[in-house]
Amino acid sequence: MNTPKKILILTCSHGSGHKMVANTLSRSFQERGAVVRICDLFDEVNHPVNQAAGKAYLLSYSGIGKASYKKMYDHVDSCPDSKAMHRFWALTRKTLLRVLEEVRPDCIVNVYPYTVSAMLKSAHYPDIPVFSVVTDFCMPSPWMHPDTDKYYVACTNVTRQLLTMGVPHSKILETGIPIRDAFYKATSRRAVQKKYHLDPGRKTLMLFAGTYGVLKNMEEICQALDALPGLQTIVITGKNQKLHKKLDRLSLANTQISGFIPDIHELYRTADMLITKPGGISLSEVIAAGIPLILYQPTPGQEGGNAAWFKERGAAIVTQNQTELLVAVKALKGNEIQQYSMKNALKAMNYGHSASLITDDILSLLETRYPLLDELSDLPPEKINEE
Repeated sequence: MNTPKKILILTCSHGSGHKMVANTLSRSFQERGAVVRICDLFDEVNHPVNQAAGKAYLLSYSGIGKASYKKMYDHVDSCPDSKAMHRFWALTRKTLLRVLEEVRPDCIVNVYPYTVSAMLKSAHYPDIPVFSVVTDFCMPSPWMHPDTDKYYVACTNVTRQLLTMGVPHSKILETGIPIRDAFYKATSRRAVQKKYHLDPGRKTLMLFAGTYGVLKNMEEICQALDALPGLQTIVITGKNQKLHKKLDRLSLANTQISGFIPDIHELYRTADMLITKPGGISLSEVIAAGIPLILYQPTPGQEGGNAAWFKERGAAIVTQNQTELLVAVKALKGNEIQQYSMKNALKAMNYGHSASLITDDILSLLETRYPLLDELSDLPPEKINEE
């Protein structure tokens, strides 16, 4: 009888997307009988520093932060194998080896660009495969390392970039990005409209202001959208109570201000248009729901790459300021042909249940290409953690 496979998933708490992907993959692996450990590697290294880094990450959405983030991103993307990057990852080295000794996994699955897991492989755990689930629609170079056994990617754009970098096609599988199972379940549009007191006779616009209020000028934008005829708007403020109170005080006639909604997948089924930031997980949810998409002020870096790909595919309108945003909403609201075209573009980007595709492929590889791992589990811990 085969012993259950042990899966180590490395994630990061900066933003919520990577944790959501880790949890989704974990459930999928567990449903197939595997044993899973999720590790936030940065948090394991130093919790207070990780919290500070998370707050610094949010500054990338501010005016000053955008410029600094772009400079850092461009430097890292152009020099992924620099001495500075090696020194950076050295901070996580001992922690990762300690976790590996504790878990003794059959494989490592990255849902964050922890290049260190591949960098240490040849010297410390050559028989443990390292898989990376790339959580964007572009390929930032920090994900790259020749000792990565396989990449699970969102789209042909990432495949193309990997091939250009010399990665063989056999090490790439297009699966999409894992999202929660709820987004794949059928939902009655009319029932959800009734639940949220929406008028079936009007177009519905969803606007994600961001958990931390990362979309700016929300008061002016909401007032302008509220005045558009034949439109009802739902603004999602997430856990930002300050922003929720500020917008609620506007007393808008055709706009609902909502905080965190556990069943947000339901609202996706009622929306005719959606405004959001181009994070990889948010975009994957939009693909599953098939909603015509308007992207607002992408942050330089991954978001900029994601936005460029969706624009190229005809799946989104990209806007850089408040005027462009309002023009886009007005134009899209009355253009059924463009809405239909965008829905078809999104449909073409949908690979199906991404988590199942990834977990089935990994478990199959562990059974066929890495059959000696069961025998290796009897080796002493020093064999993994030897210096």
